[in-house]
Amino acid sequence: MNTIKNNIKLVIWDLDETFWKGTFSEEGIVYQQAHHDLVIELTKRGIVNSICSKNNREEIQSFLTAKGLWDYFVFAEIGWDPKGKAVQSIIKDMALRAENVLFIDDNTGNINEVIFENPNISACEPDIIETLLSSKYLLGKDDNELSRLSQYKILESKREILKDRNLSNFDFLVESQIRVNVIDNIDDNIDRVLELIERTNQLNYTKNRVTKSELFLQLNSDNVSSGVINVIDKYGDYGISGFYLMKDNELIHFLFSCRTMNMGIENWLYKYLGCPKLNVIGDVASKVDESSDVAYITLNENKFSNQVVKRDGRSYLIVGGCDLDQVVHYLSGKNVDTLFNFVNNKNISVHGEHTTFLINELTEDELKELNSLDIYEGFKGNKKLYSNNWDVLIYSPLNDYSRGLYKSKLSNLLIPFDSFSIDWTDVNNFNKLPPHLIGASSTFFDFFKDNYTFKGAIKPTDFYDNLEKLISMFPNKHFMFLTGAEVNINHRVREWELDMHIRHREMNSMLEKLNDSYENVQLIDVRKFVSSETQLTDNIRHYIKPIYSEVAKEICSLSPNDTLKSSNKYYAVFKRFGLRIRNKLKLQVG
Repeated sequence: MNTIKNNIKLVIWDLDETFWKGTFSEEGIVYQQAHHDLVIELTKRGIVNSICSKNNREEIQSFLTAKGLWDYFVFAEIGWDPKGKAVQSIIKDMALRAENVLFIDDNTGNINEVIFENPNISACEPDIIETLLSSKYLLGKDDNELSRLSQYKILESKREILKDRNLSNFDFLVESQIRVNVIDNIDDNIDRVLELIERTNQLNYTKNRVTKSELFLQLNSDNVSSGVINVIDKYGDYGISGFYLMKDNELIHFLFSCRTMNMGIENWLYKYLGCPKLNVIGDVASKVDESSDVAYITLNENKFSNQVVKRDGRSYLIVGGCDLDQVVHYLSGKNVDTLFNFVNNKNISVHGEHTTFLINELTEDELKELNSLDIYEGFKGNKKLYSNNWDVLIYSPLNDYSRGLYKSKLSNLLIPFDSFSIDWTDVNNFNKLPPHLIGASSTFFDFFKDNYTFKGAIKPTDFYDNLEKLISMFPNKHFMFLTGAEVNINHRVREWELDMHIRHREMNSMLEKLNDSYENVQLIDVRKFVSSETQLTDNIRHYIKPIYSEVAKEICSLSPNDTLKSSNKYYAVFKRFGLRIRNKLKLQVG
């Protein structure tokens, strides 16, 4: 214990009393900025980070997103399951070996459990943290472009799609559009080849460890063919992921990075090379099978990448549900901030992105009233919006599409809450609480019934007016509004979600009207990417992972030019005025 045994590729962090001081769900925490910076530095060394902690996942994700650190973690296991198996799951999903993993936890019971389930893992108490950057086992290698993190993010997104859509691994591989480049220019990739030879084990079939000079001798021998393997699919570019060297029809080197695990690349290449002689040394994670079906993999003559390009230097504020965090993942750079929902201490998701809240900076008394309600406990308003520290607002208004509105009898404050199909001031609904509201106290609904009046959904015209007001509040800014999907999934949703595709169509028409009326408004039209129910998850507002990648690419393609007509704060007003005059003239002529 408290000893690191091998070179480390992955650090798995406990959170409470380890990554920070205190317990997140109880007395509060003291955030350790030094540990925050350490995660980033390790990532720049090519050492990735994960989390295994007994907390509420949504709360932690929201908190670390606000800190700008969530995207530095991969395959996080946050919940109440035993840690031994959870760590085992992380290692398996990342296709790593336990001996290259460091687990840090303040609880010796957890440490012993993790060691029992994952022999050879390095498991240490928090005292080890201050020594990590100087340890010879965590020197890593220069990776300032965070390429290793990006590649594990691709693996993570693929795992989520597999889980979300319940595909078999083979069906998923067929859909992934896997392409392979076989590159014969070894000299330009020699350092990566040597790294693969030295570090790969699970998919290293030949385990022929050689020095640089020995490799050059092998490459320059007679009757030798060789190549480096670059793997790409529709989710991204895996970089140089394999190497082979064949002499007299016998493989001297045949090895692949673990990032290609379960993709079948080794079988494809073996058949591509004509099934040469291969003497497998030691254990491997996947046996070469020349009879396997690898028709889903194709040879690619030109390397391509499906990753999102970097944006310009503007500051972007993304406002909407926390599912949009998946869009942030695909947007490179540091000039993105977010304003998402969060889960409060009642285990209730708190949304503050309804237009009713965005167009009115809440007073201290209004915030106090909101915080007295279980459904808004912990809400602090939308200060990031009013700070003006952004150039472009990317806004998903789906909260307006789905929420019901309630008017306070105490202050006339208008409050969005849950589905507009359920009146939570009607006692007949109290005995059928949906899972997302069971954290509310027994007295909350009685108080809510007595002090609030149900108003139903916001009218599309009022939604339009609210967005007009929002635009007028920030005359020199640019706005990107996301539409909602219009797919009918009535056959597989709960009663309060029925016919939402019709509601979405009505609300989308208001966004289209805004887009026609304002030069500084652009639509990110989700309907272009979501056309079938297989692209939706639990409801019409949540999409499978690749859709968020498409949304991010659309954002990049629509990035505003340096000179916008909207920089003239009167432009939108004049344009709207002109449209109204034109419409009046049409009526008079008619």
